[in-house]
Amino acid sequence: MGSAASKPARKLARTPPAWAGARTPHVGEQAPAKPAMPQASETKSEAIERDSRDPHFLANLSKLGQVKVDHHMQTIKPAADQAQRLFQTRLRSEDEARSARPSRNQLVATSLMDLLEERKSASTQRDVEELAKKYDIDLEKLERMARYVNSVSIHQDSVKRWISEDGVEHTTMLASWVDPKIEEEKPLLGP
Repeated sequence: MGSAASKPARKLARTPPAWAGARTPHVGEQAPAKPAMPQASETKSEAIERDSRDPHFLANLSKLGQVKVDHHMQTIKPAADQAQRLFQTRLRSEDEARSARPSRNQLVATSLMDLLEERKSASTQRDVEELAKKYDIDLEKLERMARYVNSVSIHQDSVKRWISEDGVEHTTMLASWVDPKIEEEKPLLGP
């Protein structure tokens, strides 16, 4: 206890201990070469034969038992089944849509594109209702779908064409979302 002045100063050894630098070779000396680790071999060498006669090695291998290989087939197979079911459902849906009497609210992709294109040019709500009837789709489903899906439209002022130095013609354009310009229907005033 007390101040540092009352404690004896710690003295360091003037010569390094015998173990200092034991791991690193001194200048001019080279580290001893380590024996090469045995590599895998297709033929039995003398070292492999010696290992096979070692009773402790054999006892340890016996304790470990057989190798259990888990191929995780349970996780791979359901994913493949799910993909197969998805493809089968899509094929069934496309077949139903192509049939002579397609189901209500189901269209093939080309019919859907045609419907969305025609919807863009509708000027009244009645036109949209007639389109829904023509394509055998519920008006509510058409309106809900049209919030998220549309056919491709190009902003005509954005089309740019040029020819590069190697003679290839390039064209760029901006896509745009086009909604139908539906006018409010005015009630007819009678006499």
